[in-house]
Amino acid sequence: MPLCQLFINHEQNQFIVVQMPDEITPDKYQGWITQEEQVEHVQAFDFSQQLLDRVTLKYVAAQYEAKYVMMKAPVEEQLFVSSLEISKQNEEKLDVVRNGLLIVFDKEELEHFTSFLQEAWNEARMQYSIFFSSQEKEA
Repeated sequence: MPLCQLFINHEQNQFIVVQMPDEITPDKYQGWITQEEQVEHVQAFDFSQQLLDRVTLKYVAAQYEAKYVMMKAPVEEQLFVSSLEISKQNEEKLDVVRNGLLIVFDKEELEHFTSFLQEAWNEARMQYSIFFSSQEKEA
């Protein structure tokens, strides 16, 4: 079960999935991300709830099962979505953690994931630009 990290190249509006080397342990995780960001000129990607919802809807529309994993914030009394579990016919395919960490159970699923993510990202950007262009017209 490989671990991968999702990065984004903001200049190209393109996502990049990088498999984490086996020697990266939790205490070395942040250092590895920083190194990848500097070498590849990318940024680690954190999911907004809205984007995670859009990706989830694409999976559900494609006949997958999608489950949110909720966690309680340590300082607050509120729950938050910490990750998304993707499965098909009761076989877990991929876990998507909000900080961009991907736990991959089926490597072939990465192709679907990156495609769904790019579609959701483009749709969100389009809505965002439409919203702000309408705001400018009202001003």
